[in-house]
Amino acid sequence: MKNNIELLAYCGLYCGDCAGYTGEIADAARVLKETTEKYKFAQTARHLFAKELKDFDHFREMLNFMTELKCPKPCRQHNDGEVKCEILKCCREKGFYACHECDSFETCEKLKKLGGLHGESHIKNLRAIREMGIENWIKKGKRLWFADD
Repeated sequence: MKNNIELLAYCGLYCGDCAGYTGEIADAARVLKETTEKYKFAQTARHLFAKELKDFDHFREMLNFMTELKCPKPCRQHNDGEVKCEILKCCREKGFYACHECDSFETCEKLKKLGGLHGESHIKNLRAIREMGIENWIKKGKRLWFADD
């Protein structure tokens, strides 16, 4: 995917690295759902693998859910009323392109809420953006996403 400054989220994550934005997981789930339906795999699960696939109906529900895990656009393109992101609203109110412009991003309570999935990734990204500049970071920097990055 082409690097694009518009895909930098306000929080320091890069939408282009997100499975929700790329749609890869949603697309894979859709293909698996369609394939299992095509081959009537529910019958196979029920008759040949009843013990091993006893929760197959639940699995199909999860696949249905996963087919919807796709963001229609990056956060930067949302209107203020479309999302409930406190970070987006804060940056827009302060006129910041992203949180790296804020002197208190290191201790920001809004950013800390991303810690469960992302750990310190977004904070490390913001530090690097501040140091390198946005365009250099997007092109050459190490973009982090998960807590274990």
